Amino acid sequence: FKRHVSGRLSQCAMDPEEGPDEVHEAASLSRVAPEDQIPLRGDNGEAMGSTETTRPLVQNREGKAAPRRLIAPLTLLPQEALDTYLKRIGYQVCEKLMRVLPFLTIYGGTVALIACVILRYRWGVLMSMMLYSCFMFLSAVELVVGGAWGMIMIWMNIRNDWYSMYLREIVGDTSPKVRRNESAGSPMNLGSGNDSPTMDRIMPPPTREWHGGEIGWNDLLHVVMIPSYKTPMEVLRMALHAVMNYKQCRSNLGVCFAFEEREQEAQGKAAQLAEEYAGEFAFVTATFHPPNLPGHIPGKSSNECWAFQELSKELRSMRGFEPDDPRVIITVIDDDSELHENYFEALSYHYLKASEKDRYTTLFQPPIVHFKNFLTQPILVRNASLFTSLHELACLANPVDCHVAFSSYSLSYILASAVQGWDPDFISEDWHMTAKCKLMTEGRASVKPIFLPLMNYAPEEDDAWSTVMSRWTQAKRHALGMSEIVYVATKMYIGMCECNEFWRGLVFIYRMLPLLGKYIAVHFVVATLAFWPLLSHILINFYMWHSWCYIEDLNKSCSECCVPMAAATEVGIEQERIILNSWMVYFQEKANVCFFIGLVIAGSWGAFYFHLVRDRVEGDWYADWVVRNPLFLWGRTWLEVSVLGWISSVAFGSVPEWVAAFRIMFTLQFHHVVAGMVGRKDEDDAIE
Repeated sequence: FKRHVSGRLSQCAMDPEEGPDEVHEAASLSRVAPEDQIPLRGDNGEAMGSTETTRPLVQNREGKAAPRRLIAPLTLLPQEALDTYLKRIGYQVCEKLMRVLPFLTIYGGTVALIACVILRYRWGVLMSMMLYSCFMFLSAVELVVGGAWGMIMIWMNIRNDWYSMYLREIVGDTSPKVRRNESAGSPMNLGSGNDSPTMDRIMPPPTREWHGGEIGWNDLLHVVMIPSYKTPMEVLRMALHAVMNYKQCRSNLGVCFAFEEREQEAQGKAAQLAEEYAGEFAFVTATFHPPNLPGHIPGKSSNECWAFQELSKELRSMRGFEPDDPRVIITVIDDDSELHENYFEALSYHYLKASEKDRYTTLFQPPIVHFKNFLTQPILVRNASLFTSLHELACLANPVDCHVAFSSYSLSYILASAVQGWDPDFISEDWHMTAKCKLMTEGRASVKPIFLPLMNYAPEEDDAWSTVMSRWTQAKRHALGMSEIVYVATKMYIGMCECNEFWRGLVFIYRMLPLLGKYIAVHFVVATLAFWPLLSHILINFYMWHSWCYIEDLNKSCSECCVPMAAATEVGIEQERIILNSWMVYFQEKANVCFFIGLVIAGSWGAFYFHLVRDRVEGDWYADWVVRNPLFLWGRTWLEVSVLGWISSVAFGSVPEWVAAFRIMFTLQFHHVVAGMVGRKDEDDAIE
């Protein structure tokens, strides 16, 4: 790796020419099809040469290209793609437009709606508000139906024996009593050659050497990256104990803590954790992100950028894994995350079951559940935790949704290396990595759900008000993910220019539009959720009362009949317009009512979601007579959502989005502010 300068210094990029046991020399490369290539880059970050100066994405140890056809990532470098004046002008227009569009939509739309309410302007906004209400109604339906189906999927998946499924569906072995090593070796064995028992099954120890061929269960090496900053040791131990549930953690799983160098206790924490968990994992290592690196915005993404760089050096020089080794899977989790006990078995199953075409371009995402400290969360924070958790679950359960990575996820080492790791100057690390992978693979990368919930903490301080303020701080940081809309749109433009061929560029745009639409829809819904439905309700039900008519009333002229009909008669408006507007108002009213009912029902699902994961919640949930009874908890949740749900949506949803829409007009780089946690010191968290 090297830190190169391409508009910004210290961008973490893969340097294939580094390493003592170099295997990427041009003389040893075979010419392969364009879709099997990754462009080499020089110190300035620009792609070097043409087909002859590229390396295969996957190689075996003889240096020949393996029979895996993965498309070469696009460079997305503006200095290469924007090679004409018109292209550069187009890029500037695209960037400026995408920066101001959220502001114009959120602020301009709200001001226009308020003006319509004050001026009692009836017909001009009916079509747009009817469409908006129908859109919000469909969002509520997704939350209700997707949330319920997602809980069913979790209930089914937590009962699976993933290794037996692997033997039965992939290997074809219908008697899964003995684990068999399907290839010549697996990642971390030192060459003893003796069988050793693991839990209730017998399994040969994995070997270090691998000579290509099909990858088996025991061949996989899982590496868990845990970015951390001032997190209490007991929380870090909780995260590690969850990882230790993996039956092969001592041989096939390594842990890399990504600390910030400016944390004074980081070195001591790393040494203590390495000592406490020696022998529990294949390896435990730690990296320390230096402060004030040029181009690095303090936060999770820059920390992961540095950690991935250092981890890749260690995997290559000390453990013999090249960046194109298909056996290695990287899992990124927050330091307060508790993975499900069967997550790595499920991940191995899904990874091996996927075709080679999809395996290395897929990110795997568990549902994130903010219930770890559910029992101590204030009502407003608890409402936000319920809707955030249910929204993530509903989206993952929706088969037509464009899934995105959130908080904690897994991806192949090949994909992480191909896109040159994490970028150091973006705040929304998870969404940004999803967008980057999808963009650089010309839209082929995707996110696949694994329905085994990951538990983590909602922000928490020593008192309720401080906890609410900490959640507000986190909401503002999440809202800044709106900057990803600008990133995706501008990189789509650059990628289209880089494709050079019309049909190739058209396919690229077609593949990327769902992701751009997803990012826009999420921020648009959250930004308008608290205000637009309320304003439209006032407009329709106070100033347009009786504004829709039954068809049989249109020919009546009595005083108690349709008010708009009388007004229309005076100004000469034809009946066809009245009928059209009547249906608009009718659907507007019904959609609004169904939307609010849907939100209340969806919020109530939180009670049943809690009982799916109750044994993993911190504290004695059984001691609370309301919490231990699902029906009583459902009733309390329904009441809380009905009374205080709107306040939560204002404080932790719409207002932060409004702030973000204003800020991204001026900059796309923001400091990552750490959410509150009991026991976390906060002397300089404002710069993290």
